[in-house]
Amino acid sequence: MKKGGFGYIRFMRKRTFIHMLILFIIAFGIFFAGKIMYPDYSTMFSITAIVVCIPASMRTVSFIMFMIHKGADKELFDEISPLAGDIPLFYDSVITTAEKSYDVNVFALTHEQIIGYSPKKGKDLKKLEEHLKEMAFKNGFKSSNVKIFTDTGKFKMRLEKLSSDFKEKDESDDALYNLIGNLSL
Repeated sequence: MKKGGFGYIRFMRKRTFIHMLILFIIAFGIFFAGKIMYPDYSTMFSITAIVVCIPASMRTVSFIMFMIHKGADKELFDEISPLAGDIPLFYDSVITTAEKSYDVNVFALTHEQIIGYSPKKGKDLKKLEEHLKEMAFKNGFKSSNVKIFTDTGKFKMRLEKLSSDFKEKDESDDALYNLIGNLSL
């Protein structure tokens, strides 16, 4: 599944769990095979097993990150998709800054306009908006407008307005989509 698609977090949760499990099974298999089959040379097998544990541990961290965050609900997807029209939507995003990680269930990206819906309420979303503006500016978007909504009604109203004004997709829309993908977990 492509990053930004609906259900991405659930998909990656399953995928990283399977990868983590396979890598740990391989590591323990190598370790115990060395102990049983070659007791005199088991140190070499132990070192090899430890080396295999490195990517397994990295997958464990990824799995924990995907377990912490929750993606968009199917109801939200069903409500928002028809309203967007041709506007590119980026679902199941976790934007990580130096201070905090932010869940954003959906982004709508059009002509240097970034709007998003996050189920988490709080003052921290202003910091997320500033972070996104800064990242957009650093990537060549001179006048990006960023607004993160916590109310689905307001988000849907703004999305309908953007959809009615939207003519056609251009390179800046694709570039914004890629930017959000690069910033997202």
